[in-house]
Amino acid sequence: MISDASQFIQHRKNTFSITNKRIQQIISYVCECYGICLKEKTKNPYSINAVKENSTLSFEDYLKFDLVDNYLNVKKHLLKDKISKLEDIHFAAETQERYIDLVDSKQKPDKIDIYVDRLGLQSEWMSKNNQVYFAIECKRIRILSDTKAYIGDIRKVANRNHTNLRLPFEGQIAFIENLNIDHHKVMTKANSILKKDIEINTLQYLKFQSFHSFFQNTYSSVHTKNFGGKESFYVYHLLFDYSQIVMN
Repeated sequence: MISDASQFIQHRKNTFSITNKRIQQIISYVCECYGICLKEKTKNPYSINAVKENSTLSFEDYLKFDLVDNYLNVKKHLLKDKISKLEDIHFAAETQERYIDLVDSKQKPDKIDIYVDRLGLQSEWMSKNNQVYFAIECKRIRILSDTKAYIGDIRKVANRNHTNLRLPFEGQIAFIENLNIDHHKVMTKANSILKKDIEINTLQYLKFQSFHSFFQNTYSSVHTKNFGGKESFYVYHLLFDYSQIVMN
């Protein structure tokens, strides 16, 4: 007879496996949208000066909103046709959730660059679907030292106890705008920073992981939370080359 503990462990493994597969499908879709963006913007690139003149948004926020509004939410048929459970998926830029700060135990707002919900995972996580969400953080990389701020998003996750069900998977996008910096240099720099960071416990440093057959600039890493049972979380890194589609 299978014990309750064994059933719990098996359910947990099944939930993790199903969730991981679903998140990787979403990551693959984000890569596909990036590919479409790359083709379109090669002819009509983003202009830093134009954004400054016509918007109060930072350029990083502008890139993020454009990716969400003109690609991730517009091309969803590409995702729905493959995975029926994602027919209601929704992407939103600049959403806030709450978290409990590890330092002072106070509730604080957590700004999420790209908030992804309606993931079709409510039964697996025994929660209302709008309480199960996946977060993608974004950073511009103009010089290699910008990688430090990119890694800072991992530290935030490690130190924040979120009040709603934030999945143990994170997405991170780097908008690489420098022709002299490629994804391999960013990956190497990121691992160098992680090895020296005493606040981030890393179980697996960034290593290549394929999410889409057309892209080789994607990686994964594994870290642990700094509180409670110190549970592990996965980070999927999308180091996108924007150097050909961003101009002054």
